[in-house]
Amino acid sequence: MPLVPSADSILREALNIDPNFDVNALHEQAYRLMVLHRTEYYERRVNEILSTLDLPDEVLKQIKEKLLEPITVGEITYSNFMEEVSRRISQSFQPISGQLAELCAQRELERAGLQEGVNFTRREERTDFTIYYPKVHPFSLTDYRKVQMPIAKHRVEVKNVSLRERATRGLAFDGDSLFGFFNQPREFTDSNIRVFESLCIKTGGYCYVPPMILEEVSDRTTRFRSNTQFGEDMAGFARTGKIP
Repeated sequence: MPLVPSADSILREALNIDPNFDVNALHEQAYRLMVLHRTEYYERRVNEILSTLDLPDEVLKQIKEKLLEPITVGEITYSNFMEEVSRRISQSFQPISGQLAELCAQRELERAGLQEGVNFTRREERTDFTIYYPKVHPFSLTDYRKVQMPIAKHRVEVKNVSLRERATRGLAFDGDSLFGFFNQPREFTDSNIRVFESLCIKTGGYCYVPPMILEEVSDRTTRFRSNTQFGEDMAGFARTGKIP
């Protein structure tokens, strides 16, 4: 049994709650489910261990509470001491978190009518998504010689909830646009915004951010857009070779 369900399973679980979630609500719900599954895993393991001990119920309850309470080591806070001493769950958590962000972005592309392998590819050409114009990607057909090669392509780098320096590096080297679920407005300093503004002007792209972040930065840049507009913009590129 896996430590936590796969990113695909968590996304389906979130969509079962509400198939009409917008992209930000979907990501928020999926992220909450991922954390919930992690919490349930820890509690299940503690219950398994405590069930082998012949101790009074009140003592078992106190032990369980102590095992599951958050712990801070230095500047890092862990959900409990088991997470601090064992990296297994953390190693599972990080890649799934990134995959969820990519799956949410892919759903926006598909909701806008784009098809993987036809209008876009995933994790090719050193980036997360590549959108092509014209609409038919040559590798989607058996005999690519009969198909017009793409005239233009637009690469998109996907980030999760934290900007960090690597997002700047990703936009500079692996993408023409940046799509993310950033939740820390303080990360968008004037300096970072100037970097993104300059890069996006050069590539013809945009930084697609949650509406909350857009409200904070809209008066300081012209190259930031709501991530709810991402699918529509990429569909426009697939039709015309330019972002509307």
